[in-house]
Amino acid sequence: MNSPFAQLFLALQVHIKSTVTSISYVAQDTGQLAVKGRPPVTFPCVLIDIDKFSFSNLGEGVQTANGEVLLKLGFAPISPTAHNTPNEYKEMAINYYDLEWALHKALHGWCANDSFGSMIRVSADTQCRTDGYRVREIRYGVTFDDYSTRTEQIYAPATLQLTLSE
Repeated sequence: MNSPFAQLFLALQVHIKSTVTSISYVAQDTGQLAVKGRPPVTFPCVLIDIDKFSFSNLGEGVQTANGEVLLKLGFAPISPTAHNTPNEYKEMAINYYDLEWALHKALHGWCANDSFGSMIRVSADTQCRTDGYRVREIRYGVTFDDYSTRTEQIYAPATLQLTLSE
């Protein structure tokens, strides 16, 4: 894969699956959690999207890319968390907080490879849903320099002649 976005996605997928082993499913976000009925994923899941990139020119065809990785952390419908719910059920219901924390610790400051800067968390939001599924959207900022369109510079050696006069 030559695309930095493809490299980033594949590295994220491997890293998440190997470091946060309680996550069952890691894939590209193609709208799986937006379907009616049971989403076609295994819970808990992480869906990855490369999002909101902007580019700045450094000169000679080189650009710096700044953007975000959007992770959707999804959970199946869970038990109630009301004040009168027995603690053992309440703790199972809010376990997603611990899983989100483990995912964050695995990703914050992590680099996909030598081409990318460290991933830095920039936001975490909860989707408002009526179907009982819990979805957290966590965004990480990331940068890289793109040399793929760098112009080749051809330099000719300078000729220098010195004439000494008496």
